[in-house]
Amino acid sequence: MPAYTIKAIELYVRETLPGRMLFSLGKQKQAAKPNQGLLNPLGHMRLILQDSNGQETFGCSGDRLSVRWLDKRPGRSLDLKRRELVQLLNDAREIALSAGSFETPFEFWQKVHPQIMQRGKSMKQEELTSSFASAQFERAVLDAFCRAHDTPIFDMVKKNRIGFQAATIHPELKGFPFEKSLPESPLSQFWIRHTIGSSDPLTSKDLDDTQRVNDGLPETLEDYVREDGVRYFKIKVSGDPDKDIKRLAAIWDVIVGAQVPVITLDANEAYDNLKTFEKFLVRFNAELTGMFQHVAYIEQPLRRQLTLDPSTKRAISRLAELKPLLIDEADGSTDSYRRALDIGYDGTSHKNCKGVFKSLANYALMMHRAESGRQTFMSAEDLQNLPIVPLQQDFTTLGILGIEHCERNGHHYNFGLSMLSDKDRENALKSHPDLYFRKGDEGFLNIQGGRVSCSSLQCPGFGISNEPDWASMMKLSDWVKLRHPEG
Repeated sequence: MPAYTIKAIELYVRETLPGRMLFSLGKQKQAAKPNQGLLNPLGHMRLILQDSNGQETFGCSGDRLSVRWLDKRPGRSLDLKRRELVQLLNDAREIALSAGSFETPFEFWQKVHPQIMQRGKSMKQEELTSSFASAQFERAVLDAFCRAHDTPIFDMVKKNRIGFQAATIHPELKGFPFEKSLPESPLSQFWIRHTIGSSDPLTSKDLDDTQRVNDGLPETLEDYVREDGVRYFKIKVSGDPDKDIKRLAAIWDVIVGAQVPVITLDANEAYDNLKTFEKFLVRFNAELTGMFQHVAYIEQPLRRQLTLDPSTKRAISRLAELKPLLIDEADGSTDSYRRALDIGYDGTSHKNCKGVFKSLANYALMMHRAESGRQTFMSAEDLQNLPIVPLQQDFTTLGILGIEHCERNGHHYNFGLSMLSDKDRENALKSHPDLYFRKGDEGFLNIQGGRVSCSSLQCPGFGISNEPDWASMMKLSDWVKLRHPEG
């Protein structure tokens, strides 16, 4: 087997236009002016992989620089968090470049991931932030490695040509036949789970003429149910039982007519104690029994600092009997899922930004525990996973994991492929006609009957057919100086 080295790594940012729709979580207030949603800068990586014969191949990765989600500690400004994330990414770049030779992507990950996590710890970063940084390099190497072998990543994983060893992450998986537990073929159709923020309009009555975007796309929840056939929904809750029950009742009035609606709730660490959370669950079940029966699971009820506290085990186990509980923000390390299962949680979220190898290991753990009768699960969460690289690589991973529905709202809060260059837009429409469609001069996510199809992502590499238009992006170092200068 040839050895590989990383010859170059370049970091870029693609800026997006202001969001077409406003968004707020349960505890956040809506912005004062309409049609001025958040900017969502997309970090990108271009990596050059060279084999021992001197052949070079590019690989890429990308993610929204979502420091508000990664690091929720009070008293830390957006500017500070962005600067620190960029510093960590630059430090991680040096770690990756000094990794030396390796035969497989997993060997590379084993070399650099612990170093990046340690570097983040020395910088007093959240584990989630450090995982985010590590995941960028992991995915770019996977893309380049699979591209060098002219093979889609699903086939490389299924045949274990990436060197993955689940037992190095979860020791109980020693001897577990990971490859045989995977689907025989990649999943290529996904139900779109529509996220409903605390300020999102539910019906036309919630929008007056001054608030409307009028860009030809759905604007309200009832629009999405009617026009896109959405039947999977993710609802943000605030941690205030009175406010949340009232909001849930209004949402149920809109989605009850959807074909077999499936609901998930996301607290985003809203609850500071289990008693308040239990009070909410009991009231929800009693006052909105019909809706409660359609809830599949509840995501991240407690603050991340409390989630994996063993002293909560008895209460969590009791509450999980009412509804399955899932961790998200608390999933900062490779053993978080295993620890959460021991406390009484049932699931964890997959996000590419938390690490592909981590998700593969968690999938193996889920399948292994099922053999002993413990039913656990993985979900797919990522509010604004935007085209091209972040969206397509995440769908591709879901195809490996066999997760049938996923949170996807980038198409709601952003206008189609408007953040792309003309070159990237045309490449996306040409190479992935199942995933995107053209309307006028723009391209859009192709949601049909509440689902998207994306078999075209099974191309050599990690879901990316064409090399991104790097010339249309800004160097990360230039961008942070421009947008987040030190005060």
